Amino acid sequence: MGELETCLAVLYKRKGKNVLTEAEFQFAVSLDFRWFTPQEAQRLMDLAIKRGLLVRNDMYLSPSFDYKDIDAPLSFRPSHDVLSEEKEEPNLFARLVGLIASKGGLKKREAVARINKMQERLGVDVEVAALVIASDLGEDVSDLVGPVREEILSR
Repeated sequence: MGELETCLAVLYKRKGKNVLTEAEFQFAVSLDFRWFTPQEAQRLMDLAIKRGLLVRNDMYLSPSFDYKDIDAPLSFRPSHDVLSEEKEEPNLFARLVGLIASKGGLKKREAVARINKMQERLGVDVEVAALVIASDLGEDVSDLVGPVREEILSR
């Protein structure tokens, strides 16, 4: 796990919630924990959404990964490097969201909403729901089944 995932895990663990509003997220990052300025907190949130690490449902943000299994020292404080957009390739969920958005002619936000609805309807992990949607859109997802399986089993 990278620093961004650790940062999000610590945030949600310390707040003791599975979901946060955008305002709660920004206040926690900037005022409660004093990690970043309010503008940087917004950038952190946008970056996490862009990478598929946070999912926006209505007015709430929730991690798309199992943050409870990530350990960090009590003194954890993210570096400003976490705000850099020049990081590793997007995670699997972000790749799936991008695939669905481009294939379905949707905005990423709409693709995530569609995935969330499918996830609720089928009662499966978000990656599986994304695979189903991509397949329904006519995309060949056979090369992604293995990575999705590994991702789910690694949790």
